[in-house]
Amino acid sequence: MAAHLVLDAGRHQMTSLSALSATTGRWPPRPGRSVTIRLADGAQVAVPRQHLELVAPDHPLLPEPDGARAGWWLEQLDPWDQRGSLVSSFVPSSFPAVCQVLHRWRAPIGEPIRWRTWAEEPGIAELRDRHQTSEGLTLAFAEQSGLQASIGELDELTAGALVELLGSATTTPDDVFVAVWKGWGDVPSQRFPGAAQLDTFNRGHFLLRGPLTGALDSVAASRHDQPTSGLWWPADRAWFVATEIDHEWTFVAGRPSLIDQLQADPRLEVVQTDYDAPAGDAIEPG
Repeated sequence: MAAHLVLDAGRHQMTSLSALSATTGRWPPRPGRSVTIRLADGAQVAVPRQHLELVAPDHPLLPEPDGARAGWWLEQLDPWDQRGSLVSSFVPSSFPAVCQVLHRWRAPIGEPIRWRTWAEEPGIAELRDRHQTSEGLTLAFAEQSGLQASIGELDELTAGALVELLGSATTTPDDVFVAVWKGWGDVPSQRFPGAAQLDTFNRGHFLLRGPLTGALDSVAASRHDQPTSGLWWPADRAWFVATEIDHEWTFVAGRPSLIDQLQADPRLEVVQTDYDAPAGDAIEPG
């Protein structure tokens, strides 16, 4: 009797009930030919791989098959050169202003720490005075002290604040495009079938579409992971968000009034930058 039986928290389904067989310690499934699934009551079943297909959990973002939707900004990006990458290598420079949103530091124990708070620590302040510069010192000494910021993905607090503020700065908050880096290890390639493939310099992405709030839902197989959405822009092109996979900050481009609004929000740490600035340099809050 042919049927579909959903297994494994909605991530797999069986195409045939006759494929279901109980396993015992005497007859383990042959490696590579079967998948062993533990049921809620503790029993184990072995299902031949040919009778399994991946079923993705529901997600508010859906595959967008038309890669031309991203053409307007892909053609604006500056290539990487001997200097490395610029802010304009990740964010289209047609927007009048751009800023750097810093991801909060996480300590092994305790609450997240703001960059400004750490920069004002006596030892860091003394080092800045000694070198007569603040460039890179907060980042370098925070990491040496065991602090970590989310690299390549927004922490939940920062992501939630951005979604709230950016949602009020577009006429199309329910129609937003999201490009996700293809290299995340916990993002099954089958989860968003039909999504357009985008190629940026040294990066590849797949394209999704849906409400802005969907960017808060992890696209990874584990819902406990941080949001991994990398590039967002609304259908009305009111702003653009870019989180590069190697950086502890996110770039946001838009109108100067929007950048001012982001800077004024106490949940965020925002510093203004320029399109010709090196993308890999942290501009620390003054």
